[in-house]
Amino acid sequence: MQKLKSIQALRGIAVIIVVLLHLKLVERKYNPTFFLLPNWLDFGIFGVDLFFVISGFVMVTVTHGKFQSLKNSLLFLYHRFSRIYPLYWIYTTIALIVFIIQPSWVNSSQGNQVNVLSSYLLLPDNHLPLVQVGWTLIHEIYFYLVFFVIMISLSQTYLPIALLFWGGLIAIFSHPTANPYYNIIFHPLTIEFISGCLIAVYFNKFSTLKLKGNYLLVISWLSIVAAVFSFVFFRNQTGHTPENWYRVLCYGIPSIIIIFCVVNAERNGALIPQPLIQTGNASYSIYLSHLFTINLIGKIWSIFPNSSIIDNLFLIPITFIITIVVGFISYWYVETPLLKLSRKFA
Repeated sequence: MQKLKSIQALRGIAVIIVVLLHLKLVERKYNPTFFLLPNWLDFGIFGVDLFFVISGFVMVTVTHGKFQSLKNSLLFLYHRFSRIYPLYWIYTTIALIVFIIQPSWVNSSQGNQVNVLSSYLLLPDNHLPLVQVGWTLIHEIYFYLVFFVIMISLSQTYLPIALLFWGGLIAIFSHPTANPYYNIIFHPLTIEFISGCLIAVYFNKFSTLKLKGNYLLVISWLSIVAAVFSFVFFRNQTGHTPENWYRVLCYGIPSIIIIFCVVNAERNGALIPQPLIQTGNASYSIYLSHLFTINLIGKIWSIFPNSSIIDNLFLIPITFIITIVVGFISYWYVETPLLKLSRKFA
């Protein structure tokens, strides 16, 4: 299947938002006196929700017409796992080496506790993985496994019913427990994945919307603005960032609207910026590598005295650029060769 340019562009936007969030956190950590990046950049976690809806959309699109086939179902699972694990294992190994040499540098928010086996296999755990952003990949692996069962068991005709049934189970049984497996299986964030699947079902079945592509893009940008305002309002009212069902409400719904509008906008002829498409192509590498890059530069940054906001004005753009460049290098020279090798095995 040819990649939708709009989906790749949205991946690029999502990863940039996440990078800005962590850049803001590192600025606070290593230069607590002067701040340049605003607090509302905590909204950047929205990028993860965008990724989840995209993931659901992509899974239905790439498996269109391939249901109830053992060969196609196994290939789907192999391609998903080979897309996630090899590059992730490289960065997990780097994190493990850092953890062995300097434990205080890894998972400091949870007392530097890690489960190495769970980290490598992306199993649910009460602690974050060695690569902290790996918590989102645990959700992805769960998505893939359930979708594989649906794909091998049911005709594609019944996919919407299966998805709605899955969502209904989550709505009924979702509540926090001490069991990490239960929490993943019935986590509200799965609703975002299911929504992406349903968007793809509609997209593959029905003709394009009767709206100009540019109008749909405007609706998408307005949805991002709405997500920012809902985040700011929620945090001002509660003092916390949205979690669980509140997160689905504040971030998931705008993500659903954005993806629905953008993929239809592309079909209606809207132009998709090439730089965002290229960033989207490298988004997985950027996502896995960015915390390493930002924290390394932050530690170097902290060695020198920070006497004014001028330091931040210089170092933050430089850090952002280096982070994106490192991600692209990882994409060109590590991720792409690994993907080509995995396809040969397939």
